[in-house]
Amino acid sequence: MRKRLYVRTVLSTFASLALVLSSSTVANADSLAIHFETSEGYTTGSIDGQNGWAGTLGSPINPAIDQAVVTNTYGYSSFGGQSWRISNAYTDGAFGDWPFSPSLVNEAGETAAQNGVVYSGGTRQNHFEAQWDFASTLPGSLQSGLQISTSPDRGDGARMSFIRMKDLATGLSVEFVDYQDRAPYGSLSNPSAGCGPEDDFVLTTVASGLSRTRPHTIKLSMDFVDGPRNDRVKVYVDGTLRQVGGSWEDYYRWCTESGGGVPNSSTADQSRTVDSMIFQARTSGGTAPLTLNHGFLIDNLTYLSSQGQCHKGDGDGDFEDQNGHHHHGHFHGNSCDNQDNDASDDDDQGRHFQSSSVDSSTFAIDSSSETLTMVGTGFDGALPVAFTLVVIDYGGVAPAVYDLTLSDGRTILGTLVSGTVSLD
Repeated sequence: MRKRLYVRTVLSTFASLALVLSSSTVANADSLAIHFETSEGYTTGSIDGQNGWAGTLGSPINPAIDQAVVTNTYGYSSFGGQSWRISNAYTDGAFGDWPFSPSLVNEAGETAAQNGVVYSGGTRQNHFEAQWDFASTLPGSLQSGLQISTSPDRGDGARMSFIRMKDLATGLSVEFVDYQDRAPYGSLSNPSAGCGPEDDFVLTTVASGLSRTRPHTIKLSMDFVDGPRNDRVKVYVDGTLRQVGGSWEDYYRWCTESGGGVPNSSTADQSRTVDSMIFQARTSGGTAPLTLNHGFLIDNLTYLSSQGQCHKGDGDGDFEDQNGHHHHGHFHGNSCDNQDNDASDDDDQGRHFQSSSVDSSTFAIDSSSETLTMVGTGFDGALPVAFTLVVIDYGGVAPAVYDLTLSDGRTILGTLVSGTVSLD
């Protein structure tokens, strides 16, 4: 049985890929960029067996699936000479014979995540990122019922997230599904509580009404954090953050056959690793026979695994402090470049703080918020001071919190009343 191709890129290649992904990422990343061009060894016809595209463990892709590498006659200049086309003229509920992209050398997942031994491997990383473009093969027409899904996977259908692209009467749309373990939460002492009637997969439409006449870009960023209910998944469409949610970790932890979802189960399972992408047209999403030889084009597919991610944070807004005073705070933090950091604060009493040097900017992520902690030195008026700035971003669910502590004893604890705070 032929195996799927494993590819590791050198650091020079990764440098250019980081620009494509529009996100700085630390070294030791493992990455792939696929454009389906002849220069990369792709030929028109089924993608089965081309450059490592295959079913599980290199098994054949089901020939009934309507997919092929095609010549780009659709007018999308960013797609080069060839693209990959796939439709839902054929659907089923299987996994192993659908197209899996080539595996990265280094898998991503939690420390204890299961890789199935034979499905993924290498050095375990805690960050996975994928980006791709999609476009309609019929830019002037509705393809009624068209839907294609894709997920980060380890190569056997153990999906850890889910994106579905659709064509609706109002335009193209993008859906995201995460698994939400709601109270009472699953635990090692009561794993079945994580698979109760209140827990489920939750579908969110993250973009709709997208034009059929141009390509659209989707980026999926995943941070795997040990323990339940804390993986962080971000979904971007056309460069805009559209959704922050969780992974499918708690489905595997509490609901699989070896986990709490089995009646009277007293054991918990683990989440799964990822090293590639699976593309599917699942029957549950609907079959559209008239999309045969049409459907969506997929192009400019890039994905990587890495140990950590460079985070950035920006804020420029008015904050009301604990004494009712207003402050205009400005900050920029970059966890990978201490030279690319600054902070300032001006209050309604005429006092001014300005950073002069930043020793560190660190980011912490949990299921409901992201926190920036910036430490350095600066001036409170003319007085040299050390400072610590802590900003908590709740993703719009609650006002951002702003906590500035200066070594001269002045402290500012406030919440955002106008302006913006964005931690990424």
